[in-house]
Amino acid sequence: MLYLDENLAQINEESLKSAIDALPEWRRLQALRHKHWRGQAECALSYLLLCKGLREMGLELQPTFVYDENGKPSLKELPHVHFNLSHCKEAVACAISDKPIGVDIETLGRYSERLAQYTMNEKELEEINQAEDRDVAFTRLWTMKEATMKLTGEGIGTNVRNVLEHSSNIIIYRTTVNTERGYVVTVAEWSNASR
Repeated sequence: MLYLDENLAQINEESLKSAIDALPEWRRLQALRHKHWRGQAECALSYLLLCKGLREMGLELQPTFVYDENGKPSLKELPHVHFNLSHCKEAVACAISDKPIGVDIETLGRYSERLAQYTMNEKELEEINQAEDRDVAFTRLWTMKEATMKLTGEGIGTNVRNVLEHSSNIIIYRTTVNTERGYVVTVAEWSNASR
């Protein structure tokens, strides 16, 4: 299940304080480590979005995170529940599942050929260059790559150019492009046949 909070632009000092006050102490400290209010808001709202999703599953708790060797978080109290968080300046995303999951949300921005050359393989570059809107095409592929790396737990240090090369048969992608709000979000999950 994908949960989105598109209210980052509306957050003010009072609502940020309220959100941070609603966090358990460990997450409050994580949020307050961010020097800028935006980082604090993203940290707080992503956690509260996770709690909302868990409540909708009938689970009333403020979970604690544990991290694997690559820094991928899981829920200490609920190891059978998988989740992933992401945020950009427009929105916060939380994906929850009974199997491993990855999510990435990114702001639609100006296409950069230099960045595309560094992060995309030849087939993807061709797809971007043939697209009606290069910003959307690039951001869609980027969110797929990052959601894949978060799903696998490999992180961004992997070969980002080829991360999607062999995933089409083993990973299911659900991408939403919201041009009105200015973001793209992708959820990545293992297909039933692969896990």
